[in-house]
Amino acid sequence: MHTYLSRAVWMAAILMLQGCVGLGAWTLGTRSESSDHPKIDRVRGTIDLCKAGTEADLKTAGELRTQWGEPDRIESRDDGKQEWIYKAGGLRWSGMVLYLVIVPLPAMIPVGTQYVSFLVHDGQIEQATRRDWAFKAGAYCGFFGMMYGGFGCGTGTFEEKEESARPPDNGPS
Repeated sequence: MHTYLSRAVWMAAILMLQGCVGLGAWTLGTRSESSDHPKIDRVRGTIDLCKAGTEADLKTAGELRTQWGEPDRIESRDDGKQEWIYKAGGLRWSGMVLYLVIVPLPAMIPVGTQYVSFLVHDGQIEQATRRDWAFKAGAYCGFFGMMYGGFGCGTGTFEEKEESARPPDNGPS
């Protein structure tokens, strides 16, 4: 009976693993992405920088203000343009995550808030920028099935993975 109980406990422990066993370290930091042709959603804080906007999307500062409300902050620039800043909720984090066998050990601090900003000139939205946080680079060795698809060792940046998976931006359709 004791061996069956021991085996059952080991099986339960194996099934509860996150799919990752090994050693690794990843850094986190601020990510900033911009687009001259963003798809701006009518929901405050939601933009898609990878897909070009359509005629039905928000294009003018007036439409943006009507849908999203007043910006949290407006900064005037020397070239006559304004940057409208909308908080998108949540914090931006910086630091690193160590992964030892099956336990992630985060060492992160908040460095600001996540936000979306728009460059506005003569009532038109010229550019949208999203600032949030993301995993930046890392190194690992072990079985990291969810992240890297299997057993192995490697290094790299997450931007490399995102850029290779992103479809090309062909501008507005």
